[in-house]
Amino acid sequence: MRFLVTRGYDTRFAIAATVTPTAPAPAGLAGDPLRDDGGALGSGTTWATRALRSLAGVFVVTWSFLLSGYLTFATWLAIPVVLLGLTGLTVIVTAWLPDSVLDSRRQHQIGWVALGAVIVALALWSYFQVFIAPDYGTDEVAFDQYAAQLALHGINPYLRSMAPAFPLFHVSPNGYTFQLNGQPVTTLSYPALSFEAYLPMLALGMTTQAAVWTDVAAWALGIVILYAVLPRSIAPLALVVASVDIYIGYAVGGVTDALFVPLLIGAAVSWDRFAWTRGPMAWRGPILMGLAMAVKQTPWLVAPFVVAGIVIESRHRNGGRRALRDGLRYAVIAVTAFLLPNLPYLIGAPTAWLRGVLTPLSAASVPAGQGLISLSLSLTLGGGSLRAYNVAAAVILVAIFACYVVSYPALKSTAFLLPSLALFFAARSFGSYLVMLIPAALAAAATTRRPQGIGPWRHWIWVAASGAAAGIAAVAIAVTAASPLTVSIQSVHTTGQLATVQEVTLAVTNNTGSSVRPAFTVEDGTTMTAFWLQQQGPEILGPHQRADYTIVAPSYFAMPSIQNGFQVLAFLRSPASVSRTSTYLASTWRVILQPDTVPGTVTVGQQITVQAMLVNRLDQQMRVANVPVYLGQVIYAQQGLQYSQAVINNGLPGQTPVEAHTNAAGVATFTIHSPVAETDPVYFEANLVNPTLFYPYGYSPILTVRFGA
Repeated sequence: MRFLVTRGYDTRFAIAATVTPTAPAPAGLAGDPLRDDGGALGSGTTWATRALRSLAGVFVVTWSFLLSGYLTFATWLAIPVVLLGLTGLTVIVTAWLPDSVLDSRRQHQIGWVALGAVIVALALWSYFQVFIAPDYGTDEVAFDQYAAQLALHGINPYLRSMAPAFPLFHVSPNGYTFQLNGQPVTTLSYPALSFEAYLPMLALGMTTQAAVWTDVAAWALGIVILYAVLPRSIAPLALVVASVDIYIGYAVGGVTDALFVPLLIGAAVSWDRFAWTRGPMAWRGPILMGLAMAVKQTPWLVAPFVVAGIVIESRHRNGGRRALRDGLRYAVIAVTAFLLPNLPYLIGAPTAWLRGVLTPLSAASVPAGQGLISLSLSLTLGGGSLRAYNVAAAVILVAIFACYVVSYPALKSTAFLLPSLALFFAARSFGSYLVMLIPAALAAAATTRRPQGIGPWRHWIWVAASGAAAGIAAVAIAVTAASPLTVSIQSVHTTGQLATVQEVTLAVTNNTGSSVRPAFTVEDGTTMTAFWLQQQGPEILGPHQRADYTIVAPSYFAMPSIQNGFQVLAFLRSPASVSRTSTYLASTWRVILQPDTVPGTVTVGQQITVQAMLVNRLDQQMRVANVPVYLGQVIYAQQGLQYSQAVINNGLPGQTPVEAHTNAAGVATFTIHSPVAETDPVYFEANLVNPTLFYPYGYSPILTVRFGA
């Protein structure tokens, strides 16, 4: 959720712009229209503040819903589930009490209680996420914990391959970062604090899920800091941010950006007062900024905006020479704080360290994410030049920075978020790049002041127009660069009842005048699988040649569902590009059985009638005649699959599957009886079959029938 925060001359802000009535309020509505009930509730607290407190209470209640799903694992969870629900409802009720009953200080204290409840709920929820799926979900968290374990034994992780981390932490190949040639990245790719943050827990002997719990703790700490630094009127916003699905999913799912969140929030608080602050408080901002930069590369992009803002404000007060000194002082402190955690590795192996921290820029990794690149991954827009996307991101970053400087202080409150706008256009624009700067941006917007006497440069509009034109041109080049390959799916081979695709045959045409070496993978929704193995087809495809390729899934995890559809992506390292097939979807039809349950026991010889109806994805009946439907039977016994002896449509005992055709209403009818009693129930399932490639699809829900004497 996104909230706009107004700027004022102190640190008290509301979530809505102040409205000044231009005419007397009607009778019964006296007072500020944004304040509660003309004083009927007693105070001056805005409706927006009360609504935000209520929203925080709603999120506390939702935590009880999240935890209730794990009551079968731990019945004692009923206690926190009940307490969370009661706490959330209480927060909502107290939010609307008049200030004469609960003033803002008491409301803030209630917010602390609610925040504590959210953090406890986060810890419990994270535990059960780990309990259910203990494998590490990303290579970055596995690399960082493995690097920390190496560092704990005095080994420089920048000199070692991170490949052993994959089996050590059971990372699925779908969680690897792949290069354009299909090979995974196996070098440590982040500054040293990204793994040094895990050293305290490892030193205590706590190795199991050490990285995950450290990330969760960092996220919780960041939210506590955010609640503490926000003005009371919008402090409940911290509870909302703490509970948003994407953030808690990242914290427990192996996205290590959570480590820099508390550091960057601390750096954001009142960052604009650095030039005239002395003592330890003056060092807080740049030190925390440097430490955040020592975790991951994303904060690197924020630092220039902060330094530029400090220089502009100091120049207005103290002149140009002093302003440059202030900006340089901030930068030196931040760089020093950045280098300190990295110093042992920078001195020991400077080339390896530099290669590691620059890997995200130099590794030629596959494009991915939710930004502009999704147009080339999912649609036939661009893809011919992945470098063009990164150039567009760089151009837009420079344009945004120029607009920030010449229009200062108009964009001052967004200084910590503007880099995310540029990252949206990069070839790798993951959701974490787009949202993990928001907590710090909120802290910055709410604690900085609008400077007096500083106005935008009189020609700022020309800079903005030039930047917009350059950005539009760069984006246009990226989304119009034609893909070098034409790729189409010719046939698929499925796993049958498992309903996944294990083999795909492609027709590939090289539209360029150079030989290319394609590498293939599958995209299922927003998930890009591990690269598929080429079973047939030339390794090198010549200029303007066409060839058929047969590719097979490297593992079960890489097999897309036949029900949901998928597309194949073809990557080239030279030129760095992506080509794609159109979406392959087996059909929008499926089968449902009526009745869907057979209660009780069906006696031997008793006949039941089951109708198989064709429906679409919206469960609308498809009135299509003469479509073959296949009904199969099997016994899922404790020792494994067993043949059953039921008779379908007067066939042989145990015959499976049995074919029947739909009538004009799109319904196929099956009669079933059993000549013998079965100890275990018989499971019936209907499906359709592709008429040309002959793979099954559209499986019905399973119908369970018990045959007894």
